[in-house]
Amino acid sequence: MTSFEIKSTLGIAFIYILRMLGLFIVLPIMSLHLTDLSEYSSTFMIGLAFGMYGLTQALFQIPFGILSDKFGRKKMILLGLFIFLVGSIFIYFSQSLIMIIIGRGLQGAGAISAVLLALLADLTTDSARTKSMAIIGASIGLTFGISIVLSPILNSYLGFENIFLMIAILTLIAMGVLIRYIPAPINLAKNKDNKTSYQQVIFDKVFLKLDLGIFSLHASQIIMFMMIPVMLNNIGYPIKYHWQIYLPVFVLSILAIVPMILLSSKKQMLKTFFLGSIILLILVQYLFINWSDNKQNIMIILLIYFIGFNFLEATLPSLISRLSPKNLKGLVLGAYNTSQSLGIFMGGILGGFIASRYGNQAIFIVSALFLLIWLFTMIKFIFPANRKDLVLKINPKFFLLPKSLTDEIYKKINRLEFVEETLIFPSESYIIIKSKNDLTLDQKKIIKILGEKYAIS
Repeated sequence: MTSFEIKSTLGIAFIYILRMLGLFIVLPIMSLHLTDLSEYSSTFMIGLAFGMYGLTQALFQIPFGILSDKFGRKKMILLGLFIFLVGSIFIYFSQSLIMIIIGRGLQGAGAISAVLLALLADLTTDSARTKSMAIIGASIGLTFGISIVLSPILNSYLGFENIFLMIAILTLIAMGVLIRYIPAPINLAKNKDNKTSYQQVIFDKVFLKLDLGIFSLHASQIIMFMMIPVMLNNIGYPIKYHWQIYLPVFVLSILAIVPMILLSSKKQMLKTFFLGSIILLILVQYLFINWSDNKQNIMIILLIYFIGFNFLEATLPSLISRLSPKNLKGLVLGAYNTSQSLGIFMGGILGGFIASRYGNQAIFIVSALFLLIWLFTMIKFIFPANRKDLVLKINPKFFLLPKSLTDEIYKKINRLEFVEETLIFPSESYIIIKSKNDLTLDQKKIIKILGEKYAIS
């Protein structure tokens, strides 16, 4: 990865981390807090509070993605962060379960996850994207880990409502990072007038398999974490000490997936690790039913869970972005994140219903069924090979040339048969050349067109 790609990835990861806190920070404490909030807090209503965020995310992911394809990624991300900010402040002032459910819906309506991933795909080469998406995926896992560690502590010292005030402040910081540090490219993609219909893209079998995957992954997660805090309480481990279980487990899982990600990329073993991770998550459901009667066993089960979950969370966005049509990335990633959000919503609603009707063990059986269905659909899935793209650091003097001259140079580059699209970053003095899947990029030809005195690296 180049320094430009690293900077872009870390900036987007930072925004992603702050954004996902809105979901994850309350997972370990919400069910317990809302039970005490009112005598009318039924299991179904608590499940609705869990899932409402996912429902509104699902409704707005595709519109945000489509609008970002038309009007630019940064504008839509800024709008989504503002809506999320309003929702966080609303929850801070909430006095009832209904108001909290409405506030969670507002938070989810700022549905920018797809747009963030589309922007990252714009800012990285294909070979670096797996690593970049892995960083994003790891940041989601890191956010989840930080949330379940800090949530009980913050709840003890700040209180439930003040956690959302903290989230509102962090959202303002994220807006500042977006404006100040994240570049917006000039995209010179070929064939911008893509005639592929939205329906064809959304219902493509390849994308549907990955959409099913993110749906199942997050439905399973929400279902499980409606029960895990209760299980820990039941074995005599109060909520304020839950972080002592989550922290070491999460750190060890991050260390475990680093070699998995590197091997899956370098040794072309992605399919093996991918399917293996799904199998690990299915095993976790069995272990929770039959082997979770003490703290040590639960810690081991959670370690297995986080290894599988974090690897899949890191690789799924990379797969979907690499396979997406260049001019419809916002749409494809919008559908993908809609599936994720529907999984969150379904997990919340279904988890609450099943727990109230059939007991704790049924929670893990349903979770396993989601994962089994996904596993069978992925067995024959063809995983894409890495493409060779090019990032060039350009002498800033190049961008001072007459616009007519630079435009002609860009056109010559874009006319090369092996070039898929060209992305220009004048403020950063970078150009990214993305190649077609079946063709080798000729760096010498590109440098010759640019002029050797302008191409620094």
